[in-house]
Amino acid sequence: MVLSKDDIVRDLRAVGVGPGMTIMVHSSLSALGQVEGGAETLIAALIEAVQPGGTVAMPAMPGGGVFDIATSPSTVGTVTEVFRHYPGVTRSFHPTHSACAIGPRAEYLLRDTLSQPTAVGSESPWGRLSRLPEGYVLLLGVDQDRNTLLHHPEELVRAPYLSTIERRYRDESGVVRTKIIEWFPGPHRDFIGLEPLLVEGKAMRIGKVGNAVARLMHAGTTVDIVVDALRRDPAAVLCDNPNCDDCVMQRAKIKAHDLAQQDFTASALLDELVDDLADAADGGEHAGGMRAVWNEGIRALELGEAAGAQLLTSEGAADGFAATLAEMGMTLSCLHCGLSGEEFMGDAGMVADRLAEAAAMAVTLAAPLVKVPSPPAGINPDQATERLRVAAEGAGAGVTVVFENVPGSAWDSGAACEAPLLALAGEHDIGFAFNAAHFANVGEKPFLGTYRDTKLKRFTRIIYLTDGCFPGRPTYTLPAQGNGEIKEVLSIFRARSFSGFVTLKMGDRRGSVEFARQAAAFRRLLETS
Repeated sequence: MVLSKDDIVRDLRAVGVGPGMTIMVHSSLSALGQVEGGAETLIAALIEAVQPGGTVAMPAMPGGGVFDIATSPSTVGTVTEVFRHYPGVTRSFHPTHSACAIGPRAEYLLRDTLSQPTAVGSESPWGRLSRLPEGYVLLLGVDQDRNTLLHHPEELVRAPYLSTIERRYRDESGVVRTKIIEWFPGPHRDFIGLEPLLVEGKAMRIGKVGNAVARLMHAGTTVDIVVDALRRDPAAVLCDNPNCDDCVMQRAKIKAHDLAQQDFTASALLDELVDDLADAADGGEHAGGMRAVWNEGIRALELGEAAGAQLLTSEGAADGFAATLAEMGMTLSCLHCGLSGEEFMGDAGMVADRLAEAAAMAVTLAAPLVKVPSPPAGINPDQATERLRVAAEGAGAGVTVVFENVPGSAWDSGAACEAPLLALAGEHDIGFAFNAAHFANVGEKPFLGTYRDTKLKRFTRIIYLTDGCFPGRPTYTLPAQGNGEIKEVLSIFRARSFSGFVTLKMGDRRGSVEFARQAAAFRRLLETS
């Protein structure tokens, strides 16, 4: 069957299109079937269906290159390009989200869009459409993925994954200029998944125009429904496909935004994610490990003993690693000096030199902390304290030297860790890395005992998000599944507006899959503590 203009008007009216409406149309001409007269007939039918007093609008996105309002074609379908040339149609001036319209509301929809700082904000054609009681979106033979209006709610709620871009355009005098566009949408969205909400909210009627499924949506109601969904879940329009790079990236931005609201800085121990720092610095296959951290919204890394040793001793490693950090927008929280416990208790001159080297590297990479190992068990406490003094003097000013409580070392209990900190307080910049799992491993209750009974809280610069058990049980567990009272520890430090680092450290697990589990447990703790 060949569709005539009258056939199309009849079908449009059956869907609900009527006089006085202002409709933004997204369409596929081929989806309708064979149309007598092609795109011109469809356009004429749309205009007739909203008469008297109605307005028809369509997107006219120009694609890449320099936008010229007169010559840049619309790249979002044949009908939109024909509509751009249709008698009486005018076009808005915008380098990414231009639109065309005809009818009494055309000037209202299209005026003064270049001056707006965004693409689909309140004063864009889509934002203005949503404020019209008679404003509708009509999808003809296309689905919600083509519905530009759905980007407007993302901007209204300032979705964390939106970005800032630059686009060029030719002004009225022919000069090419650059426009900065804020809160820009894209790339992939799961707008199709919103349909149940729109149906439930009675925002949409569904019918057919020819062979094309037609969706007529009240613009204002649609925006209200999607805004509500985004406020309940910032990822409401993102898919949960773990292999969709676009949505994984956008979810990472949401996570990073949430973490940025905390007083502390979230970090991750890179050693548990990569075996060779050179691979990380070069990018390559690596950046498995760093990408896993980035995808969890964490923008700081700690280099442990192995990675720290590589950074300090492998030629070119520092430059490559610094470049990778900068490329990924990440920072370094803490750099281990790369010495073992035995080496740390060896030649004092060597230790001082290594700490000076590590401190200089930390300053170069803007890391505030340098970590030293815990001395082996059996070392005299005074000797251990003296060696910590040597390390601090070697590091000099500009960084804080930190150490961690480690089972089987000279610094394993709360009292053993407190002693050198109190002895050197005021004399050197010494800090503490609080590992709740390790306190549990030696039989201490990290919150009810260690935290309350010592002054370690005064010196804590790192809280390791590591859980574990008392002797005879699993050494390490997921957070909140051991005896480390990690929920209570994290909560009490947050109550003090802790401004140091909360570093995800797994213990005896490795790899990006396990790290994702650790990060998920971390988010649950933040929600419940």
